[in-house]
Amino acid sequence: MTDLVLHGGSVIDGTGAPARRADVAIQGGRIAAIGSDLARDGARVLDVSGRTVVPGFIDIHSHSDEAMFVNDALESALHMGVTLVVCGNCGGSSAPVSGLAEAELDRELARLDVKRTWSSFGEYAAAVDRARPSINVCSFVGHGTLRSCIMGADARAPTADELARMRKLLARSMSEGAIGLASGLIYPPSAFGTTDELAALCEVVRDKGGLYASHIRNESTKLLEAVEENLEIGRRSRARVELSHHKASGQKNWGKVEQSTALIERARSEGVDVTADQYPYTASSTGLAVTIPNWVHEGGTAKMCERLRDTAVRERIRGEEVETGRAWDRIVIARARHHQEWAGMNVQQLATEAGRDPLDWSCDALIEHDGAVDIVHHSMSEDDVRFVMAKEWVCIGSDSRANAPYGPLSFGKPHPRSYGTFPRVLGRYARDENVISLEDAVRKMTSATASRLRLRDRGIAREGAWADLVVFDPARVMDTATYDDPHRFPVGIDHVIVAGGLALESGQTTRERHGRFLRLGPDLGGP
Repeated sequence: MTDLVLHGGSVIDGTGAPARRADVAIQGGRIAAIGSDLARDGARVLDVSGRTVVPGFIDIHSHSDEAMFVNDALESALHMGVTLVVCGNCGGSSAPVSGLAEAELDRELARLDVKRTWSSFGEYAAAVDRARPSINVCSFVGHGTLRSCIMGADARAPTADELARMRKLLARSMSEGAIGLASGLIYPPSAFGTTDELAALCEVVRDKGGLYASHIRNESTKLLEAVEENLEIGRRSRARVELSHHKASGQKNWGKVEQSTALIERARSEGVDVTADQYPYTASSTGLAVTIPNWVHEGGTAKMCERLRDTAVRERIRGEEVETGRAWDRIVIARARHHQEWAGMNVQQLATEAGRDPLDWSCDALIEHDGAVDIVHHSMSEDDVRFVMAKEWVCIGSDSRANAPYGPLSFGKPHPRSYGTFPRVLGRYARDENVISLEDAVRKMTSATASRLRLRDRGIAREGAWADLVVFDPARVMDTATYDDPHRFPVGIDHVIVAGGLALESGQTTRERHGRFLRLGPDLGGP
């Protein structure tokens, strides 16, 4: 018997094909039929006239690794139509953990009042399943996490034995469900990794049928060199490669994405299996600690804070800062747990009010907060965002943690992308500005990402596929979150269905919890 029928809507199947008027019948968590005036057989019927029905959005670049242990609804992601978050990005994952990786994760979990119950990747996946999230979750293994487990935060190449142990731990984690490897080459200890090391690790990813995703080594003055390194890793390892949140940061680098995309397209024509993703904003978000040179981070967070107390270290940093030309007035504090009043103010402003130099103010802020100060950095070009979005091989990712407008995840003024990414693409860039068509926007959020992850029966609205679906109003859908007021849900997302259950109904979170941890092998990946 059919469980639910979506009646009278316009279906965009996610392949890029034109929309068509059709009903969608759901039975046993899957799509049973798509067609005109489907039999209802006593099923519940939702009238979705004037609405568009699409596959659930897949956030290929999420940082919601621990969010489900705080808010099982993963609320900001759910409200923008996301039915799968891909975690473990930018070199950091919640598993596997031992040694320094264990200590650093426990430090982060303590801030969220979460008690860790896992060490291995398989144990983490099981913990996510026990949390019963509203949407699905999968995860990479972080390259920095691997390094921390085996090498701590040493700023050097691994020995042959250490590399072998990292390869073994990566292989074991992928056997337990990890979808591949993700590096964060601006974030120590991943930043200490070498090209040779990454290529060797990616051989494991290739053999296991996974994906290598990289926050590349530089997104500003050395963007092209960093893209070339990413492509070289793909060439040497023959692994599939994803270039994370492609952009050019810093005004003097605007326009470089034309050269970087040309490099990628040439590599694609030569047989390198590479794609990219992006978020639809001109500001990035990261930690204030990224403004501190890599050498200061050696040994981990505690060592970094210890060094920052040394005036000689600060003077050395200051000398390097002159070369990079840091624009402190473009760096806005998003979260600092001891100083909520800082949120929304830029570093230059805060330093001036305190009668301090911006670098000294930043060092003191990092020491006081044990390295955990989040920032929003206004540094990109709108023209670049549009140029990258128009590329057929670029999909959409939020680069954010799922937040909520209440509870521990409501703290500070985080980047609005955690609430607005997918509706912003649909409303602003597809409907209002015609940068891409609505059908192509949906493709970039669904089948393109599903294909990249080699997901089985997800990302396309067709008979037999999992009933992970979004119903939205194409005339109204839009982000409402801003940098000043980020904890605002979008408008126009009416219903979100996960495995046939209404996780979001009429714009309201329900208690339906059908999300689970998707694992390499049973659910996705493979040759």
